[in-house]
Amino acid sequence: MNSLALFVALTLSIYAYEASAAVTYPPVVLVHGITGTKSDLYFLRSFLIKNLPGVYVKDVDLGGGLNSIWRSINDQIDRLCEELAKDEILQSFPGINLIGFSQGGMIARGFLERCNNPPVLNFISWVSPQGGQFGVPGFINSTIERIIDDLVECCAYDRWLQEILSVAGYWRDPYQEAAFVNGSIFLADVDNLRPKKNHLYKQRILKLKNFSMGYSLVDDVLRPKETGWFAHFSKNTELKLTYLEDQQMYKEDWIGLRELDESGRLHRFTTLCGHGDYSSQHCFVPTFTKNVL
Repeated sequence: MNSLALFVALTLSIYAYEASAAVTYPPVVLVHGITGTKSDLYFLRSFLIKNLPGVYVKDVDLGGGLNSIWRSINDQIDRLCEELAKDEILQSFPGINLIGFSQGGMIARGFLERCNNPPVLNFISWVSPQGGQFGVPGFINSTIERIIDDLVECCAYDRWLQEILSVAGYWRDPYQEAAFVNGSIFLADVDNLRPKKNHLYKQRILKLKNFSMGYSLVDDVLRPKETGWFAHFSKNTELKLTYLEDQQMYKEDWIGLRELDESGRLHRFTTLCGHGDYSSQHCFVPTFTKNVL
């Protein structure tokens, strides 16, 4: 399979309702990234509506701007769950297609594993730190970057910081692996890394038709950039990566990724777009049109 052809995940499995002669596309839900707002996704929304006639596209604003930083990722997941659960159009369909960008991919995955109402048919994680992040990205103002850097260095896994800083929820320090597993309120939880497993997480992931995940080969925000494929820095080093297939989470299939992979439903892709270019015409259109439409 072509590395990007995974985008078949997006949509866009088409199905026809018995009650209608017209072919109907499943709704598409878009989740913006950190410091972003749903207005960042306006082009994507317009493009989908134009090329998938009649499709319902929902882009959720999770606070945006600095609120997407200084707010627990769990709170943002709860908001997404609430917004989608009360949407009557989404609820009228048997399932949705879900696309999350950057931090939005983490929030979307949280929705998938913890709520899944309405059910996700296909999930696309676009340049999202699924394996965790280690390094404060240089895309915010320098003062805030220094503050975040100081906070995660001293207190990354303290409960109070986990509950006010979104990045802390998926911060994965290779020099503090035990503290990460015990203290992370999000990533260690949805990865089922603790002794007590939540079997609903695996059940919900295994209901997916496709899970597509990608990272940018030129990403200068995510660290490591391969985190988009669930890779993370190996214990006590930043010189070596532990890839998904080498992780116990995958080997013992704690959340269903191995079964998805073995059944041909876990797809990987890369792009040459900058981290923040996912919503741009020159990045999104060629990838999407070539591999989905």
